[in-house]
Amino acid sequence: MKNMDAMYICTTPFQIMSAISLAVNRKEAADLYIDAQFEGAEDLAEKIRQRKIFDTVRVLKNISCIDQVRGASGKMQRYNKIISLYRHIEDAAAQLLLPDRRYRILYATHNVFVANLLMLYISKNDIRTKVYFFDDGEGSYDNRDIFKISLPDKLTKRLVLGRKAMRGPRRLYMYSPDLFNNMHPTNRTPVYHLPQFRENETVLEHIKAVFEVSPEKGIREPVIILDSLKEVVLSPEDDARIVKLYDRLQAEFGEDRVIVKRHPRDTRTYENPIREYPFTRLPFEITCLASDPSKMTLITLLSTATIMPKLLMDEEPRIVLLYHMFKRLEGNDADRDRFFELVKKTYNDPGRIVIPDTDEELDELIRTIREELNS
Repeated sequence: MKNMDAMYICTTPFQIMSAISLAVNRKEAADLYIDAQFEGAEDLAEKIRQRKIFDTVRVLKNISCIDQVRGASGKMQRYNKIISLYRHIEDAAAQLLLPDRRYRILYATHNVFVANLLMLYISKNDIRTKVYFFDDGEGSYDNRDIFKISLPDKLTKRLVLGRKAMRGPRRLYMYSPDLFNNMHPTNRTPVYHLPQFRENETVLEHIKAVFEVSPEKGIREPVIILDSLKEVVLSPEDDARIVKLYDRLQAEFGEDRVIVKRHPRDTRTYENPIREYPFTRLPFEITCLASDPSKMTLITLLSTATIMPKLLMDEEPRIVLLYHMFKRLEGNDADRDRFFELVKKTYNDPGRIVIPDTDEELDELIRTIREELNS
């Protein structure tokens, strides 16, 4: 049996970046498990192996206990498959874990499926593995239910595994503990600081190498439209309005000063085509590492990617949020207002985050930005 400090479970590239930061800063002998739910997981795993950050990097593919649940044809079939897994949790753990390993700590972002199974396995068998959760980006802050277990799942776990199934994480690691605690005032789990990328040069080197950060992936245009829209978010009328606004921004600032980072599913056309950032699927935090976020003006309806430069790099781009000016078909503006008011408090210059309410306020803001660009 090989004793290891930790295992990390990741389902997204962002989580992998956070795992790299934690593992390096905590100087742990650790394994990385990647649940391959995103394109390019195998290639990314090989790049991580080359950096020798983790003892072993395992990509979870063709695992029957995972595939049988994700391949269920309906809610009831999925529910029955999950019950079966809970009843045979040791078999599931044997499929997921590397053989002959004993871990002191399990790191995950929240109750994602694979982590959930292993947490149940640990609890049921009284294994002395501590569970710590780490930062999953903006969802860790503005989703008040991120650690909440659904009532059906809670009841199922309780019936199958008893009280042990209710154990939660002992620690949380967040890039901004203050923002997290302000957003989650009822949290009682200790929150620790997860070092930002630039706090450790080795972490920064690893992330740049693994994600192939290079100058050509940077954005040099000072005005960036972060297009977070899907057709279901706005009414057709407002959807047409915001496209016209994007066209206006190009006319006001100059076509060589504006670029759009599209949402991957954005299919709209622009009356005057705006230059598009070519690396559409690249996480915005990687784009920022190849750029100078302090010189950016980020304009968006509601993309929470805007907080990544401050959260991960302590950089303060200007942020212009337009959601007060457009009627959304879903979501709660009061929740968003509270979130961004708290984000403002993390800025040295809170005035760099602006949420205009009227066309007149936006006109004045556009004039200010244009004058700064021309000065």
